Amino acid sequence: MDWREEYNRRLASAEEAMGLVEDGDLVSVPIAGPRVLPRALVKRAEDLDRVELRLGNPLADPGYLKAEAKQTFGLEFELFIGDFSRFTMDEGRATYLPNLFSLSYNDHDAEHHRTADVFLTAVTPPDDDGYVQFGAHNWNKRSYVRNSRKTIAEVDPGLRPVRGDNKVHVTEIDRFVEIPALKITREMVDAWLRRVDDDALRAEYEAIVDELTNLDRLILIGPALVRYAPLQVRRLLGLAEPPEVARTIAGYVSELVPDGACIQIGAGEPSQYLVRCGTFDNKTDLGLHTEMVAPGIAKLVDGGVITGKNKAVHPGVAVASAWSGSDEEDLAIVTDNPAFEAYDPEYVLDITRMSQNPSVHSMNNALSVDLVGQINAETVFGSRMINGTGGQPEVHISACLSKGGRAITLLPSTAMDGAVSRIVPALDQGAFVTIPRYFADTIVTEYGVARLWGKNHRERAEELIAVAHPDHRAELRAQAQSVLASV
Repeated sequence: MDWREEYNRRLASAEEAMGLVEDGDLVSVPIAGPRVLPRALVKRAEDLDRVELRLGNPLADPGYLKAEAKQTFGLEFELFIGDFSRFTMDEGRATYLPNLFSLSYNDHDAEHHRTADVFLTAVTPPDDDGYVQFGAHNWNKRSYVRNSRKTIAEVDPGLRPVRGDNKVHVTEIDRFVEIPALKITREMVDAWLRRVDDDALRAEYEAIVDELTNLDRLILIGPALVRYAPLQVRRLLGLAEPPEVARTIAGYVSELVPDGACIQIGAGEPSQYLVRCGTFDNKTDLGLHTEMVAPGIAKLVDGGVITGKNKAVHPGVAVASAWSGSDEEDLAIVTDNPAFEAYDPEYVLDITRMSQNPSVHSMNNALSVDLVGQINAETVFGSRMINGTGGQPEVHISACLSKGGRAITLLPSTAMDGAVSRIVPALDQGAFVTIPRYFADTIVTEYGVARLWGKNHRERAEELIAVAHPDHRAELRAQAQSVLASV
């Protein structure tokens, strides 16, 4: 059968497609997922008793995050929780699935890992050969298509085509729902802003919108724009000015990354500011093999700073599992450009593959580090989850195993306007260890570089206290006496 006939046979309205969802199903909605299908799922709730949802960093709520929806929708986050939906974890209505991108579909563990019954995603219109793409925000969508029992895809002509191995044939998807490309107009944005009662707050949002040369950058947030604080919106859109602490940290990182290194940059602060702070401006022949990116990365490729000349895996090509984190100029460069490729994260973040690249330098963030080098990037105040692991463990270990590599962890020295040290004697009871101490390598704060690799516990404490905020060093030294007395 011609693929066009098969595609047409699988076309349905959003409401019809949701008929595939049954009571008790596990439904997965991925990072940077579909716009229309989640709302259709919520409308279907009246016909369902219980559906379990597996979510990745949702940026908006179609209705299933609301407290009144808890009788129908169970909530489980994987990899990323995100600012928008963290309140459901705080309220005890959601849980978290600790997993890694590279091991999510490990064949030998299939009997223990519950795969999705229904996967909801967005794809480009089919090409001439009947293949659909997942666009710039690839993530683990193709893996879910190939491992879920059923897949429903909304066909969005607004998705950007990106090179690499991030497509599936139309015969691999059960239902297609065609939707029009979304065009954000100023009238739409003004309607969202009218929901804000505070005049001063509304003016902050309006100032952000006025800075945008392309309102379509708001597509991923949509009406939820006003649910984020203005500074969060700026961060999401790559408009936030780097704080002075980030600029100082970026300067130290620039000294650590040599010419020819293969870099990886994590999401969040302060790593997202590295490119904009000029960390790599004077480097030559860098490579890129990364989970996602920071604003400005594509411009470094376009400008010849990142050439991939020394890479062992995909030399000469910038590789990511998703081009999320790009600003608008970056995305324009990445679109259908052979210098950029996207692959499944279990391929990109496979430790045995990534570590084949020489001089892998990973740069990721932490919330706290204790005096023996345990790195926490997930929790505050004990076990309150701020986010998940993402790909941080995989890229960190890959850098440790790479010949000439460095696993660099970044964090401002304090939190809460200086009241709390992020370098701590011991992690809080209940805090999660994202990177065990035996993989701790290089820690950077605005006060310098702590080199932990090859150091014993007491030497590590000395290194870390030296880069803690001066206001907290005396207390850390005093507490170190008891914490390290027997180690």
